[in-house]
Amino acid sequence: MSNPGDPQRSQQDRGYYGAGWSQPAPPAPPYGAPQAGGPYGAPQSGGSYAPPRPPRAPADPRRAFAPGASVTNTAGALIAVVSIVLVEFVSGLIGLLGASLVVHPFSSYGTGNSLIGGFVSGVFAAPFPFYAGAFLALAFLTPIARRSPLPTVLLRAVLAGAAGTIALALVGVFTGSVGAVRYGGARLVIDIVTTPLQNGVPFTLMLLATSTAAWLWLGRPRGGHRAPGSPGTPGTVRPADAVPPATVQPAPQPRAPQPPVPPHGVQQPPSDPWGGPAPR
Repeated sequence: MSNPGDPQRSQQDRGYYGAGWSQPAPPAPPYGAPQAGGPYGAPQSGGSYAPPRPPRAPADPRRAFAPGASVTNTAGALIAVVSIVLVEFVSGLIGLLGASLVVHPFSSYGTGNSLIGGFVSGVFAAPFPFYAGAFLALAFLTPIARRSPLPTVLLRAVLAGAAGTIALALVGVFTGSVGAVRYGGARLVIDIVTTPLQNGVPFTLMLLATSTAAWLWLGRPRGGHRAPGSPGTPGTVRPADAVPPATVQPAPQPRAPQPPVPPHGVQQPPSDPWGGPAPR
């Protein structure tokens, strides 16, 4: 029976993990065997190491088409399209006020439409396919980017206007097919070709102006008004001959060793005990 206080027995009882029981130590892997992790401790999946992907190169801001979605693209599309809606609303409202001086706004005339119905149809309902097509094109396909030059932004606005005109023509396929049953094939040509071009061309011209305004708005300097004395304001440029203060402290020079000072009461021997050279 061994002594309970024997250090060798207590070490054997602790085992490999020191938990109080004996377990054999795990065998060491042979030299050259593949480890559980990849190089530099990176975990491996399937026994192979996959290097990290390189970062994606930024898109060329001068390209006509730049597919993608972002908050800036959506904001630029909203500014451009909503501005057209506001222009149409103000223009239609002025026409409504002028016509209401002669005809009551809620009275029917012609084919049974009222002034209010014509205002809502001319400002919102009829051009809505153009609004939707232009907005989707500017938000996801031809965005108004701050990094893009103005000619590229204008080209993208023209493409967005073409997308809106195509949306009007697609809606005209349905309305023209219904009207062709009663009025013949001429109604189909009017709804697919002439009416989309009649509305799409002026809307595209307005889209050029509103896209330019959106591009200027998105490219404005951020941060609001700068405080006086902040970098970039007049009077804060350092003169050309001004010397900036030193930012690196010079290294301390090594001090020459001094001879030891003898204790008090001990006479220091002369530096030249034999004296100088004899005179000639």
